[in-house]
Amino acid sequence: MKMKLVCTLLGVGALLSAAGCANGYREFYTPAAGATPEAIFSTRASAPPPLPAIERAPFGNTDELLAEYGKRGYLVIGESSFNTGERVSDDDALKQGQAVGADLVLVFVPQYTGSVTSSVPITTPTTNTSYTTANATAYGPSGPISAYGNATTTTYGSNTTYIPITVNRSDYGAIYFVKGRFRIGAFVRNLNDLERQLLQTNQGVVVTTIVNDSPAYRADILPGDMIIAMDGERVTNQEGFTRMAAERKGRMINFSLVRQGRAIEKNLQAGN
Repeated sequence: MKMKLVCTLLGVGALLSAAGCANGYREFYTPAAGATPEAIFSTRASAPPPLPAIERAPFGNTDELLAEYGKRGYLVIGESSFNTGERVSDDDALKQGQAVGADLVLVFVPQYTGSVTSSVPITTPTTNTSYTTANATAYGPSGPISAYGNATTTTYGSNTTYIPITVNRSDYGAIYFVKGRFRIGAFVRNLNDLERQLLQTNQGVVVTTIVNDSPAYRADILPGDMIIAMDGERVTNQEGFTRMAAERKGRMINFSLVRQGRAIEKNLQAGN
């Protein structure tokens, strides 16, 4: 009986191990908006490495993290996030990064979210055997005759035991990057309402991040600068900025900026 129970428990362990074979980083992967294979190929600085680099960080302010990676020239192509009580390996994140052509995978340190307690029923067979002994005496012409007999009866059944199991669950996550090729090297956003009031216009963009050693970096364009025009042409919004920068690849560009309320001009040589 003891051996059967041990074997049953081993079977449950094998089942739980098999459940842990799923790759949550692949199953819960979400590509970034517009990050098609064609778009990634056209913006990356070089071919993907055989295996992405990996870095780790605690869960926290994602915007600040992305800004720091943006300064290093990295572009987000996708992310994974999920909660599980299974064992998860960083190798799973690397495999997903390799599958999507990432240059770098940022893996978040798992964050414990609580425990879930349940029970698993373990059913084992049982047997019950009883022995019966009987005797009888018969009388005949030749006198009394005694007879003896034994009987064995076996009853089969089962016994169910509930084994308590506690599963510790945690949040997991990763962000996938490629090293970008930049014509300008400035990340921008649309104006907010206060900035529209300050500029007295709805048109323009605000610089959020400057890529290190990019054309914008070398031209001393700074985060917080509000870009009003390129070569005298008004920059309407973020999409307009991207379009106008693409039209001027490889050219010298004049930027009209507002910095801390003061109008300034900056010239830079755009990349190809």
